[in-house]
Amino acid sequence: ICEKPSASKAIATALADGVIARSGESTVMLELDGDGDERSGWVIFYFHLRSDGMASVGQKLKAGDPVGHPSCEGGRATGTNVHIARKYNGEWIVADSIIPFVMSGWRTRSSGREYFGSLTFDFPALKIEACECVSQGNQIKH
Repeated sequence: ICEKPSASKAIATALADGVIARSGESTVMLELDGDGDERSGWVIFYFHLRSDGMASVGQKLKAGDPVGHPSCEGGRATGTNVHIARKYNGEWIVADSIIPFVMSGWRTRSSGREYFGSLTFDFPALKIEACECVSQGNQIKH
């Protein structure tokens, strides 16, 4: 378990254009329809961000703009990482549902258990399994 805040120089970036609806306590909510209300439209949730350097509430971001630094802050974490999830009209949408969650060609796949899924990439064919480990084989940098 990661017990001290990390000093990662890596940057988590916006998956899409939007406005920051919430920022604090290791969490950033990027609201995509531009009204700043995370209860309506699509929202991307980022978790385990370092407390310093997070995007600010009301800040407008373009896809690829910095959201914050990955860390192990904000709850149980085995190491520096960022959790990403999504909501639509205030409801959480599971990562592996009828509505696919695809990020730069990487598609989420469920194993049926929280935190134990995978990311797949079609061409070239790649698969990364979730685990409580850190290796070159399970890191994605964009």
